[in-house]
Amino acid sequence: MRLRGHAGSSCAWLAQREDAMFAVCTMIDKPRYNARMQFTLEDITAQIPPHQLAKGWDLFTNGRISAPNIQRGGELITAVIPHAGSRPIRVYIRTARTDGAIAINGECSCATKRNCEHVAAVLLQALQDKQALPAAPATRETPWNHRPEPSRQALLYVLQPDENGLLIETFAARRLKNGAYSTSGYFEPGRAARPNPARFLEARDIELLEALNRLPRSPESGVPVLRGPGLAHILEAMLASGRCFLQHVRRGARLKQGTPRALELRWAVDDFGNQRCDWALDPEADQLIPLSPPWYLDSRQGQCGTVTSGLPDALITELLGLPAVEPEQVTALQNDLQQRYPDADIPPLQHFELVTAPRVAPTPCLCLTSTEQHVWGDWGECEDFARLSFDYGGIRLPYRGPSVHFDGKRVTRVPRDEKAERAAVKALRKWGFEEDEDFDQAAGGVCFALEIDFIGNDAESWLDFQVEGVPKLRARGWRIEYDNFRFQLAEASRWYCDVDRLEQQDWFSMGLGVEVEGQRIDLLPILLEYLHNFPRGLPKAEEIATRSFIVPLPGEANDESGDGPQDEQTGQQLGERLLLLPAKQVLPLLETLLEMFGDATRNDGQRLRLSRVQLARFTALDHDEDGPGLHWQGDDDARQLARRLRELDGIPTVPSPEGLLATLRPYQQRGLDWLQFLREYRLAGILADDMGLGKTIQVLAHMLLEKQQGRADRPSLVIAPTSLMFNWRHEAERFTPQLKVLVLHGPQRHERFAEIARHDLVLTTYPLLSRDKEHLLAEAFHLLVLDEAQVIKNARTQASRVVREIDARHRLCLTGTPLENHLGELWSLFDFLLPGLLGDSKQFRRHFRTPIEKRADEASAERLSRRIRPFLLRRSKQQVATELPDKTEIIQTVVLEGKQRELYESVRLAMHRRVREEIERRGMERSHIVVLDALLKLRQVCCDPRLVKLENAQKVRQSAKLTLLMELLPEMIEEGRRILLFSQFTGMLGLIEDELKSANIAYAKLTGQTRDRERPVQQFQDGEVPLFLISLKAGGVGLNLTRADTVIHYDPWWNPAVERQATDRAHRIGQQQTVFVYKLICEGTVEEKIHAMQRHKQALADGLYQAGGNDELQWTEQDLEALFGPLHDHGRGKSENNTFENR
Repeated sequence: MRLRGHAGSSCAWLAQREDAMFAVCTMIDKPRYNARMQFTLEDITAQIPPHQLAKGWDLFTNGRISAPNIQRGGELITAVIPHAGSRPIRVYIRTARTDGAIAINGECSCATKRNCEHVAAVLLQALQDKQALPAAPATRETPWNHRPEPSRQALLYVLQPDENGLLIETFAARRLKNGAYSTSGYFEPGRAARPNPARFLEARDIELLEALNRLPRSPESGVPVLRGPGLAHILEAMLASGRCFLQHVRRGARLKQGTPRALELRWAVDDFGNQRCDWALDPEADQLIPLSPPWYLDSRQGQCGTVTSGLPDALITELLGLPAVEPEQVTALQNDLQQRYPDADIPPLQHFELVTAPRVAPTPCLCLTSTEQHVWGDWGECEDFARLSFDYGGIRLPYRGPSVHFDGKRVTRVPRDEKAERAAVKALRKWGFEEDEDFDQAAGGVCFALEIDFIGNDAESWLDFQVEGVPKLRARGWRIEYDNFRFQLAEASRWYCDVDRLEQQDWFSMGLGVEVEGQRIDLLPILLEYLHNFPRGLPKAEEIATRSFIVPLPGEANDESGDGPQDEQTGQQLGERLLLLPAKQVLPLLETLLEMFGDATRNDGQRLRLSRVQLARFTALDHDEDGPGLHWQGDDDARQLARRLRELDGIPTVPSPEGLLATLRPYQQRGLDWLQFLREYRLAGILADDMGLGKTIQVLAHMLLEKQQGRADRPSLVIAPTSLMFNWRHEAERFTPQLKVLVLHGPQRHERFAEIARHDLVLTTYPLLSRDKEHLLAEAFHLLVLDEAQVIKNARTQASRVVREIDARHRLCLTGTPLENHLGELWSLFDFLLPGLLGDSKQFRRHFRTPIEKRADEASAERLSRRIRPFLLRRSKQQVATELPDKTEIIQTVVLEGKQRELYESVRLAMHRRVREEIERRGMERSHIVVLDALLKLRQVCCDPRLVKLENAQKVRQSAKLTLLMELLPEMIEEGRRILLFSQFTGMLGLIEDELKSANIAYAKLTGQTRDRERPVQQFQDGEVPLFLISLKAGGVGLNLTRADTVIHYDPWWNPAVERQATDRAHRIGQQQTVFVYKLICEGTVEEKIHAMQRHKQALADGLYQAGGNDELQWTEQDLEALFGPLHDHGRGKSENNTFENR
């Protein structure tokens, strides 16, 4: 927001940051030089046309060029050249190295546009500034006078299509070993007439050069132009040389002569009813070369050739050369052509009805426009202008444009009121407008630009015209329009202040803004930011009494990405409207905000959090006669929301959707009610029921209800782990067949992106997010669901960033473990769902994470629980699923013996020493990686020594746990058990496989490397195999394996929540058998100690859901000492110390 003041017709921008901004701009505008330039004088002479280079030498040697801005060794060069009597000439040059050669692309605001004399002069000046330009010789000799070396030299012909004909440039070039050419410089055709022409020239080259030298020259580039009759032999000779190229030697196509192509002539009609002869070729080609007869040019196939049409060559040349034929001339031209070419099949012209409009008074129309100059795009420079036209009874005519209107059938001649038009132009000139010849007039007549006194005044001059000129012109009947104009102003119809009650008693949420053309504009963030810009206090009222605040407005013309062209003076994007607010209205608001809040604190980045007392003080602004006159508003629905957020039991029950092929249990119906409540108030949340309680069916019922009630006019998107894809699909097919499901998975998914909008439910996976980002972000979704949402617990991962960018009306997370390791994971979920609910990461760490995790602060845990309670719905099996069978957990211990025991002790001692040294050197908090690595090695020794990547470990073949497993399995299978075996280590599963094969035990296997995940699941569920080996990460979540009645945890996981999730693959709703859970633990080892410490981990989760638990939440040095303690000589039995727990 800027502050603007009036002084007559001028205005001043006041802001205390102006000086700093000016200093930054000054620093940017200063030249930045590198050590050496990447181009040389030879590169300049090879690529700038000779006559332009000669003029550039004059400009350079006469000192007309000021120091250019050089960046990155000459990759980018910009310069401004003063030009008498008109605007300064601006030059923009890019150089790039390609295949060892330098390409120069210079653009200029002069008439030549490209690689002109000004570009040449700036390049020469840049070389001199970098001390890379050799001193000029006593007698000026340009590099193209030097005779090239005869070896491997050749003359190249480069054709440049142009509206006036075919431009032909000739270059001396060197043949490379690969058959390509490297140009060494432009070769002037006139050099062939010298007594001693270049030795590398062939006789046919000399003949061609002499012919080219006789051709007319282009006034812009000075090179020969091929056009007209009797010149086709020149083109044929160049093509026959094999050294003829299109536009560029290295990047252009090498041209050859092609077969004749059929030419069809036809008449094209423009916007004013004029007709011009157009053409088409079969096969297609880029353009016709204006020879007689014409030739075609096909850049794609690199061919030139003659055309066939059945028409006389003279007729073709005449028709293609005709200017636009006006409607009144059609009959005369048609008769003339038929008389002179009676036997020719001449394409007929179209005849339109000609009418004359009645004489009416014109309405002046002024369209204000801003365009970004792409040539100066790196500077952020914009051009502003006004296009004047006149409305004659609904027919719009541009000033000085054609006086006709064409509707496709009728051409209307409009009698113009030249006196009225001159008066309108005179009125414009009073406001400082002058005709601007730099803008294209063809599209809509003459353009006008404000005459600016000095650089940097553009914004002030245009704003003055907007504030003072536009209202007066409108009062005189002018129509003012805007087309992407950067200084478009809007007026506020009224100020509003809306207040909603928050969930805490006597606290309110307040929004503040203005209404502009029926649209509410939130000004509170802008006002609070403005306060930060005045650390020394606000200006006094009398100092800004006559001034206005300027605020950028959001709108449809804006580029919401923020990447669109921006004005470097105002900082807003092109097309962004500006709101003028009288300072006397804004200042009381700012004073009140500063008095109450100081730096101003916001609870969600858009609204203020006010107590009842603060709200009462804010209403006092209504009594300020200079205040904004606030219109107070209150939302009944928002007040109901506040009540329901405090009293979740008050959420109304919704009907179950028709066609749902399942009966929802009472807790599932409450889940559906909760999802509908979130949708109704445009909120988001986490459904965190225990595994097996039917989170999927609740979400599917919600989606089906949204579709049936007509709200789901977009598809819903579910992102889940790969292993859950077929489960979601099967559940939808089973319970909600009315939903059209699209699975985006596998290499064939690319063929189905276009079908997204035609489905109700779209399924994809986290690993595919980064690869399919472009397609997903291009769609708009009704509901976005993250299944197993703990995947985004790290807000900095690619998946976390992508899901935050997906366009969805509503968001939902599904997870049985909202936090696994620390509260930061919970913050990441809510930052995705409801940004700002828990503050930013620093605020969350300060107010919640540190007090709860470090100090076990119950008050902070209760406050956090209260904050998230409306948005997190969690039910445990013990609370709701009484139909589940008992779960029996068996701790099966085994003792390490022999070399395995010795290996464990040696590894333990080495790891313990390393951990102690790391903690002494870096402290406990920075030693986590070393600690975890040490524990990993010890656990691997317990599982099987062959897992440890140590030379002495590989020699140990003894594994007590594997031996125990192979004793248990045959007995279990004999009893008819169906077993799930989990391990964190895929290598361990491989070792188990070897033993199973030796024992002829059938099994299925699922790891992260399994491509067809559905097949092994189906094998086990159908009873084909009694044993299912599963890696913990690949199958620990999402699978429904109710066939199993036994679960074996080969290596216990330190996080009990993850371990329970794996167990729940069998212990789910629908299970009719008692589930036995075996945990294989090596006695006295780190495994047994970790199992004892699991209650440590559980305390953190319990503290979240129940706001209780006083256990320590972090490992201490004493804990680590216990973990790395030595083995003791306990009993050696395999099951003597087993314990059982019924759950």
